[in-house]
Amino acid sequence: MLIGAYAATTAILCAFTATLVIPDANPTLFLFEKILTTEKLIKTFQGKKIWITGASSGIGAELANQLHGYGANLILSARREEELNSIAERCRDVYSKTRGDSISGSNESHVASSSIRIVPFDMTGDDEALFDAVDESLNAFGGIDILILNAGMGQLRPALDEDGVSTTRDLMELNFMGPVRLAMQVIEQNRWGKHDGKYFKRRGDQLDLAMNEKLRGHIVVTSSIAAKLPLPLGSSYAASKHAVQGYFTSMRSEYGEWLRVDLPCPGPIATAFHNRLNSLPIAPEEEDPEEVEGEAKMSAERCAQLIISSMAGPSSLMKETWIAKQPTLGFMYLNQQLPGVCNFLLGKIGPLRVKAWKAGLPLYKLSSWIKATTMD
Repeated sequence: MLIGAYAATTAILCAFTATLVIPDANPTLFLFEKILTTEKLIKTFQGKKIWITGASSGIGAELANQLHGYGANLILSARREEELNSIAERCRDVYSKTRGDSISGSNESHVASSSIRIVPFDMTGDDEALFDAVDESLNAFGGIDILILNAGMGQLRPALDEDGVSTTRDLMELNFMGPVRLAMQVIEQNRWGKHDGKYFKRRGDQLDLAMNEKLRGHIVVTSSIAAKLPLPLGSSYAASKHAVQGYFTSMRSEYGEWLRVDLPCPGPIATAFHNRLNSLPIAPEEEDPEEVEGEAKMSAERCAQLIISSMAGPSSLMKETWIAKQPTLGFMYLNQQLPGVCNFLLGKIGPLRVKAWKAGLPLYKLSSWIKATTMD
């Protein structure tokens, strides 16, 4: 009994310490990001061919902006071509300004060149549309080095208020089946996991025919803290992210010799992902300037910065990363060490979150929680 009490106390102290010391990411990522330099990031990504889905706004747009600055050749995809073109122009404008600043500061080595291609398509479209998008993306730069599966939808409704199972079906189709279908096609058509031709190896006076190493691939799937924690007002969204987590971690274990799979798990981000009107069962990933603030929300720029840092880090340390401000990150640690305690607390918080939602209060402001405790 004493050992159990000691373990529980230790776990709570660890979670509390992490809350104070590690502000917005798990320790490995947080510390690694601090020692990364611009030169290292340019060396890692310059010339890499990276396909980003869900790139029209939010995290995807910030990933595009930052990776473009590090010299990556980008393929940007989402449903809305006009918004993709705007993001591409913004990336080029930022690059041009950075280049000018670097030249005037005699620091041109920090500036990388890259190109951008636009491939609009719907992740939930039919197979033919998906095949065409993959073909076009592969032909843009002659293959893909990194696939970032970021497209997705959120949810802001209690489970029993949903319109039957339609919300669950829609979310599973986009958040889970979309990434799976696209990943399968990219792996197959890009020949990841296949031997890269033949070569001759000299042994003594003979030449032996041998096979090169398999072509290596890198997939980054934007998961969520909802894949690790209960999510009041997001049961179907959480289900889709649990499915993503289970599928891609299992795929990683099967093909780890040639396939790297990163699963960053962001918490609340200051985009419109969960900030549509309460009457809408699904909140698209598009950014909305209204009501994106909140004490517990991280900026999309910071989130993208941490994801890119994890992509540049060693695969053995960055398989799964947690990206969230406090107190969300503290709950992740608590759930890892004491899931019973965490579930008990979330069982108390969940009804308050539902009350705040029904009252139309902002869900990521402390004042809303205080008001919810006084509601019947």
